Amino acid sequence: MSDFAVNYEKNTWVHRLDPRVKLLFIVVFCTVPLFFTRFSYLVVCAALAAPIWISAKIDPRPIKGLLVAILVFSVVAIIFPTFYNYDYPNKIILFRIGPLAATNVGFISGLMLAFRAAIPAVVALILICTTDPAALAKAMMKMKMPMSVSFMMMGALRMFPLVSEVMGNVRTAQLIRGVKSGGTKNAWHAFKLAVTPLMINSLRKSRTTGLAVESKGFGMHAWKEYYQEYKLHTMDYVMLIFCIAFVVAGIVLRYGFGLGVNPMVLQA
Repeated sequence: MSDFAVNYEKNTWVHRLDPRVKLLFIVVFCTVPLFFTRFSYLVVCAALAAPIWISAKIDPRPIKGLLVAILVFSVVAIIFPTFYNYDYPNKIILFRIGPLAATNVGFISGLMLAFRAAIPAVVALILICTTDPAALAKAMMKMKMPMSVSFMMMGALRMFPLVSEVMGNVRTAQLIRGVKSGGTKNAWHAFKLAVTPLMINSLRKSRTTGLAVESKGFGMHAWKEYYQEYKLHTMDYVMLIFCIAFVVAGIVLRYGFGLGVNPMVLQA
């Protein structure tokens, strides 16, 4: 396939988890961070997900574009609230840039938004990098999800290695034609030249997939049985217990004891 498939071929305990358990793991880490507005609690949520990422031994090179996109989005999520004029009586102005004033309330709100966005995105990469899209689609159908939904999920995950493969081919073509990529200016120029062929070739491959699906009568037969069986093993149950405990702890801390709430962020 492409360098993206390098992460599929590993055999860590995270790779061996049932795809249904991984889906639950993502849902949990998309939900629990929304309970809290205090930055320290969000850091704890990120710290709990970090060992899963490390033990999966994910090679960051094939997904560096996605990681950079998450980083850029997180930085933007911090910058905009920092300069927003929150109506908070005890706010402290950190510095000014012309008419814009950066406040402590805005900065704290930005950190909260950045972590709330980054945690689910990074956790989703664990699923993307450790689960074959076809296996995920089969597991979703085992959960009685509609075939159309399962196929859309598989198609969306297939797009990441597809785009990565096309981008690799475009870069190789640029290298053969002597397009320089070293340095910020050259890299930006090479990227601008690559955008059009990247979009055209990606759409062309997507159209090929669509024609293949239509020619085989997608949706006419309800395939429900496979040679591959999905059974929960010991680590699957351990992960299920962890997810349930994490959700319960989050609900108790937030709504039972009222912890994890930053008054400045709420009033802002």
